Amino acid sequence: MSESEQLMVVDVSGRPLYRATRQTVHTKGLWHETFHCFVVDLEKGYVLLQQRAKQKKDFPELLDITAAGHLLAGETPAEGVRELEEEIGLVRAFEDLYPIGVFLEELIFPDLLDRERVHLFITDSSEPLHRYVLQSTEVSRLVAFSFSEFARLTEDGTDELVTVGQEIIRRDQFVPHPVRYWRKVNEGIRAYRARKT
Repeated sequence: MSESEQLMVVDVSGRPLYRATRQTVHTKGLWHETFHCFVVDLEKGYVLLQQRAKQKKDFPELLDITAAGHLLAGETPAEGVRELEEEIGLVRAFEDLYPIGVFLEELIFPDLLDRERVHLFITDSSEPLHRYVLQSTEVSRLVAFSFSEFARLTEDGTDELVTVGQEIIRRDQFVPHPVRYWRKVNEGIRAYRARKT
């Protein structure tokens, strides 16, 4: 997404206020809306995370949501479903996603003031890892974590996680979402799994 593209500035309840560029939104720390979707494989028992591409402006090469993006001014969360196809080649209708609510997230750094109303979703896919088609400018690879290992992100003292492929990943290799964010996602995954069994 270009820094000049127009986002809708909102209040914390989601009420639209006015349009502003992405650059302005992140410079001034204005609330805006985003779409986050985690892909799980219920059959194999894991969660997929993406490793952000090296050339990404924010948090390059860190592990993050399976697919995510900003909602442009005038867009609804339903239109965010495009991120799944664009980033990892997974085609889904919005109705196929399991909503787990809105999370108010603030990531405050010297060069980034990011305040997002995150619309969170989960979807299931049994596609083998090597079959996903990655958008190289956004995603360098997908990494799988077992449900139990992913749940360890919700614990303050977790310094390392182990992927399904036995790769050790340090906490500082993840985008620094607050622990509360990971807890909300994990609770959503648990509810989704319970609903599907």
